[in-house]
Amino acid sequence: MSDGPFKDLGRGRRKKMRRDFHYSAKLVGPETKWNAFIIDISDSGAQLEVLNPQEIPDQFSLLIGGQSAVNRVCHVVWRSDTRVGVKFVRQSEQATTTPNSAFWAAQSRKRPS
Repeated sequence: MSDGPFKDLGRGRRKKMRRDFHYSAKLVGPETKWNAFIIDISDSGAQLEVLNPQEIPDQFSLLIGGQSAVNRVCHVVWRSDTRVGVKFVRQSEQATTTPNSAFWAAQSRKRPS
């Protein structure tokens, strides 16, 4: 698959340098999970390849790894036919369980009006 418009053109508008990552991950929303592939990542966000980007909610939890997964809460900033670009909205933390309804209720209270 050609990277086309996604190929690395340098730093661009990014505040943090991105790096190729090529690792599978899970996206966890309020009611559903999706498989994803991390194309590249930085301290502030990532580019994810997913089967149907239009099904991905605007905010979700990105789980990277197995039993002691790194958990990043993400907000979608752009979508294409096969990919989404996200920014991380809080620092990484160790996830011991999948986010539950209390987690998502707390996230919705944090959203700006």
